[in-house]
Amino acid sequence: MTQALERLTRYIQQRGLDAALINSSEHLASPNLKYVTGFRGSDACAVITPTERHLITDGRYKLQAAQEAPDFKLHVTRDKTAVLARLLITRKLFRLAIEPARVTHELITNLTRKAPGLVLRPLNKKFLEHFRIRKTPAEIELVKKAAEIASEACRRVVEEGLAGRTELEIAGKLELLFRSLGADCPSFPTIVASGARSALPHAVPTPKEILPGDLTILDFGCSLSGYSSDETVTCVAAASPTPLQKRMYEVVREAQLRAIDSLRVGVAVGAVDEVARKCIADAGFGKHFVHGLGHGVGLEVHEPPWLTPKGKEVLEEGMIMTIEPGIYIEGVGGVRLESLIAMRTDGPVILSQMPKDLILVN
Repeated sequence: MTQALERLTRYIQQRGLDAALINSSEHLASPNLKYVTGFRGSDACAVITPTERHLITDGRYKLQAAQEAPDFKLHVTRDKTAVLARLLITRKLFRLAIEPARVTHELITNLTRKAPGLVLRPLNKKFLEHFRIRKTPAEIELVKKAAEIASEACRRVVEEGLAGRTELEIAGKLELLFRSLGADCPSFPTIVASGARSALPHAVPTPKEILPGDLTILDFGCSLSGYSSDETVTCVAAASPTPLQKRMYEVVREAQLRAIDSLRVGVAVGAVDEVARKCIADAGFGKHFVHGLGHGVGLEVHEPPWLTPKGKEVLEEGMIMTIEPGIYIEGVGGVRLESLIAMRTDGPVILSQMPKDLILVN
């Protein structure tokens, strides 16, 4: 039994529950389904009891589920809810733990109609937030490989130059390279934002041409066996940076370096955010740092721990997170530098590989 299954089983037993239901649908995926079962299909549910493990999916995934979740009894059906209800009734599994954010009202309505007497209990929020927060060495290795692929793709794109190309062209080239270098897919829609548009932290690439002198933010990542990477660099295309552009970069880079230097097991994530935030504020750019310092990365590209002023977690060995301070000035542009970090007992290890200098590129 995996550590994830052990923790989930212990949770069920401690609360006097009969089983846990992890559900994933075409419209509302649950990364925990992949984490618990190994199955990566888009529509399935798992029922876990202290002694049994069941996976219900449809005919599209019969072979895939058998390969990816060999320790689960497989049920292949066109009516997932009916089979789930029958399974719960025949095994008298009436007290059921569910993921409240991943189980739809429609599923609950249909399930309780088919299986009267069900008592549904939400899995504790803190339990869910910390369920995947510490990565195993194998998970860290997958994130590291994804980060290496993404960094290499970015290096190749930057070497080809940016000026005269469109944001959409650059984003498309990055995503094509992810696959050709061995990744499964992008881990999120690639951000390429140039000129004044680089002041939009989550800009969507457009047909805008990247012009000489434009600050250009590239925020990118890819997925490998379900595990994500996330990295950001800032470039100035075909020109020397202006004094303001250079100053913005210097402050962001100093904030990032100080934050990374403060990473230690046992340190509160809010304290790490404060290190970077104070650095940027002391330089006069405080109101232009408009988001948290970072977030966890794993099966989701945004997951705990949350490195924000209100973040509650304490750094632990095995956590993977981003450190990504930024400055965004309307009408001028933005600078963001993002590195992917794994925590070890002896300190942080940087997984992403693109240099975090202000990149001057043709």
